[in-house]
Amino acid sequence: MREIGLKPTWGGFIRMRGKTDSGRGWYQEIDPDLAYTLVTENAAVVVNRHTIRRLYSNKEFRMLILERDKYTCYFCKQYGDTIDHLLPRAKGGHTTPDNCVCACNLCNQSKADKDLEDFMNDWPPAKGELMLDWPLL
Repeated sequence: MREIGLKPTWGGFIRMRGKTDSGRGWYQEIDPDLAYTLVTENAAVVVNRHTIRRLYSNKEFRMLILERDKYTCYFCKQYGDTIDHLLPRAKGGHTTPDNCVCACNLCNQSKADKDLEDFMNDWPPAKGELMLDWPLL
């Protein structure tokens, strides 16, 4: 934690501040390891030794990822307008720019809680089908 300048409070936490989509400020105490991940994966910055600040509201984060990826699905290269976690939240992934990509609805739903390696091992879809041949859900 020292390499990014954070030191937990006496309670063992790091304070995190942010803003909602409407601009209202919020605050919560989080685990130091999570704080470290959020800072090193470009989702937060260090304010002082006990506090970090989220860089994006939910809406801002969504727009950041979609615009960064030019509304192009990371997996099939078609139009995408959803956000997918490369390492799913269910497996310990976090909502950070380094862990999130633009995905089309079909790829996002197909990947579900698989990690990137498992999903790509199933690529291409069964029986050599192309993504364009998949039925719409």
